[in-house]
Amino acid sequence: MGKVVRYGLLCGLLGAFSVPVSAFCVFNDTGQTVYFQVGDHGIQYRKKAGPESMSCCDWRQENCNWTRTAWGKLSVRVYPKPPNGVPELCGTRVRADGMLRLKDFGPSGTCDWVVER
Repeated sequence: MGKVVRYGLLCGLLGAFSVPVSAFCVFNDTGQTVYFQVGDHGIQYRKKAGPESMSCCDWRQENCNWTRTAWGKLSVRVYPKPPNGVPELCGTRVRADGMLRLKDFGPSGTCDWVVER
Protein backbone atom coordinates (compact mmCIF):
# COMPACT_ATOMS: atom_id res chain seq x y z
CA MET A 1 0.00 0.00 0.00
CA GLY A 2 1.37 3.42 -0.91
CA LYS A 3 2.30 6.10 1.60
CA VAL A 4 -0.50 8.37 0.42
CA VAL A 5 -3.15 5.68 0.90
CA ARG A 6 -1.84 4.78 4.37
CA TYR A 7 -1.75 8.45 5.38
CA GLY A 8 -5.30 8.94 4.12
CA LEU A 9 -6.54 5.93 6.08
CA LEU A 10 -4.80 7.14 9.24
CA CYS A 11 -6.31 10.62 8.93
CA GLY A 12 -9.75 9.13 8.38
CA LEU A 13 -9.48 6.93 11.47
CA LEU A 14 -8.24 9.77 13.64
CA GLY A 15 -11.03 12.02 12.42
CA ALA A 16 -13.66 9.42 13.24
CA PHE A 17 -12.69 9.40 16.92
CA SER A 18 -11.98 13.07 17.50
CA VAL A 19 -13.96 15.80 19.20
CA PRO A 20 -15.41 18.47 16.92
CA VAL A 21 -13.09 21.49 17.01
CA SER A 22 -15.94 23.91 16.43
CA ALA A 23 -18.05 22.75 19.36
CA PHE A 24 -18.18 23.00 23.09
CA CYS A 25 -18.34 19.59 24.67
CA VAL A 26 -19.25 18.44 28.14
CA PHE A 27 -17.87 15.06 29.19
CA ASN A 28 -19.70 13.15 31.92
CA ASP A 29 -17.04 11.14 33.75
CA THR A 30 -19.43 10.25 36.57
CA GLY A 31 -21.11 6.89 36.91
CA GLN A 32 -24.58 8.45 36.69
CA THR A 33 -26.78 9.93 34.01
CA VAL A 34 -26.95 13.71 34.31
CA TYR A 35 -28.57 16.52 32.37
CA PHE A 36 -26.67 19.56 31.16
CA GLN A 37 -28.29 22.86 30.36
CA VAL A 38 -26.85 25.99 28.79
CA GLY A 39 -29.18 28.79 29.67
CA ASP A 40 -28.12 32.32 28.87
CA HIS A 41 -30.22 35.13 27.43
CA GLY A 42 -33.32 33.04 26.79
CA ILE A 43 -31.50 30.01 25.35
CA GLN A 44 -32.43 26.72 26.97
CA TYR A 45 -30.15 24.13 25.37
CA ARG A 46 -30.51 20.80 27.19
CA LYS A 47 -28.74 17.48 26.77
CA LYS A 48 -28.84 14.15 28.55
CA ALA A 49 -25.43 12.57 29.15
CA GLY A 50 -25.15 8.97 30.26
CA PRO A 51 -22.28 7.69 32.39
CA GLU A 52 -18.88 8.12 30.72
CA SER A 53 -20.31 9.93 27.68
CA MET A 54 -20.18 13.39 26.15
CA SER A 55 -22.52 15.98 24.68
CA CYS A 56 -21.42 18.59 22.16
CA CYS A 57 -22.95 21.56 20.40
CA ASP A 58 -21.44 23.51 17.52
CA TRP A 59 -20.71 27.02 18.79
CA ARG A 60 -22.24 28.47 15.60
CA GLN A 61 -25.69 27.17 16.54
CA GLU A 62 -27.83 29.89 18.05
CA ASN A 63 -29.80 27.37 20.11
CA CYS A 64 -26.77 26.70 22.33
CA ASN A 65 -24.55 29.78 21.97
CA TRP A 66 -26.13 33.18 22.38
CA THR A 67 -22.76 34.96 21.97
CA ARG A 68 -22.32 33.71 18.37
CA THR A 69 -18.54 33.69 18.90
CA ALA A 70 -16.17 30.80 19.65
CA TRP A 71 -14.64 32.62 22.62
CA GLY A 72 -17.94 33.64 24.24
CA LYS A 73 -18.54 32.38 27.80
CA LEU A 74 -21.57 30.18 28.42
CA SER A 75 -23.16 29.10 31.69
CA VAL A 76 -23.48 25.34 32.06
CA ARG A 77 -25.63 23.78 34.77
CA VAL A 78 -25.98 20.15 35.84
CA TYR A 79 -29.18 18.46 36.99
CA PRO A 80 -29.82 14.97 38.39
CA LYS A 81 -32.94 14.61 36.20
CA PRO A 82 -34.53 16.65 33.39
CA PRO A 83 -34.37 20.35 34.36
CA ASN A 84 -38.08 21.11 34.58
CA GLY A 85 -38.30 22.97 37.87
CA VAL A 86 -35.68 20.72 39.48
CA PRO A 87 -32.94 22.55 41.43
CA GLU A 88 -29.56 22.41 39.74
CA LEU A 89 -26.72 20.47 41.34
CA CYS A 90 -24.02 22.88 40.27
CA GLY A 91 -22.81 25.02 37.41
CA THR A 92 -19.79 26.63 35.80
CA ARG A 93 -18.80 28.57 32.69
CA VAL A 94 -17.21 27.31 29.49
CA ARG A 95 -15.99 28.90 26.27
CA ALA A 96 -18.33 28.30 23.34
CA ASP A 97 -15.58 26.22 21.71
CA GLY A 98 -14.32 24.74 24.98
CA MET A 99 -14.27 21.35 26.63
CA LEU A 100 -15.56 20.72 30.10
CA ARG A 101 -15.29 17.50 32.10
CA LEU A 102 -17.57 16.66 35.02
CA LYS A 103 -15.53 14.36 37.24
CA ASP A 104 -17.95 14.05 40.15
CA PHE A 105 -20.81 15.76 41.89
CA GLY A 106 -22.17 15.54 45.39
CA PRO A 107 -25.56 16.04 46.99
CA SER A 108 -24.45 19.31 48.57
CA GLY A 109 -24.37 21.00 45.16
CA THR A 110 -20.63 20.86 44.63
CA CYS A 111 -19.11 19.59 41.43
CA ASP A 112 -15.60 18.61 40.47
CA TRP A 113 -15.09 20.25 37.05
CA VAL A 114 -12.04 20.21 34.81
CA VAL A 115 -11.95 22.87 32.10
CA GLU A 116 -9.81 21.46 29.31
CA ARG A 117 -10.07 24.34 26.87
